Amino acid sequence: MQRPPKYETHALQNLTELHEFQALCRKEKVRSYLEIGSKNGGSLWRIATKLDKGAKIVSIDLPHGDQSFKDTLPNLQACVERLKKEGYDAHLIVGDSTSPEVVEQARALGPFDLCLIDGNHTLPFVKKDWENYSTMCRMVAFHDIGYYRDHTDSKKLPIEVPKFWEELKVGKKHLEIKREAWRKEGNNKCCDNGIGVIWQS
Repeated sequence: MQRPPKYETHALQNLTELHEFQALCRKEKVRSYLEIGSKNGGSLWRIATKLDKGAKIVSIDLPHGDQSFKDTLPNLQACVERLKKEGYDAHLIVGDSTSPEVVEQARALGPFDLCLIDGNHTLPFVKKDWENYSTMCRMVAFHDIGYYRDHTDSKKLPIEVPKFWEELKVGKKHLEIKREAWRKEGNNKCCDNGIGVIWQS
């Protein structure tokens, strides 16, 4: 029996939070969606297929990482090709989201109703992604607003999205999608992942 493609089965977001985010996309009548950091395409597929056919879907990704992510690019490419066949205006930009060339490629395909920033989670990159892409979008969302990971508990890079989010949201129309299931991992306190949304207009 053939296994389903990874983009149908592997999403790195909490599924309860992702379902609520999908509902928000429908409520806001999103017709153009930009995703920064798509891995296997799990969230890209789930969000895109909740939008009307013909919607513009753009993924920016820089495939790299450990053994578990070695095959992400073929999966993501397959996801984008499938979206095209399903009737979506889908595009994949492979590269560093902070590079001027990639930013300009995305700008040429914009503007967008919504952008999900879910790439490099360190503070300098999250800040750059906000500065580079927020001007192209009506709404901007961040993944992992409730996930804290410092340098002491893991060989992986820290997750510093919460630091940026807490400052950014002040005085802005925003929504926090958090599953109420707090837990402690080593020295890190997190509420599953969390998705934060900022309205630009």
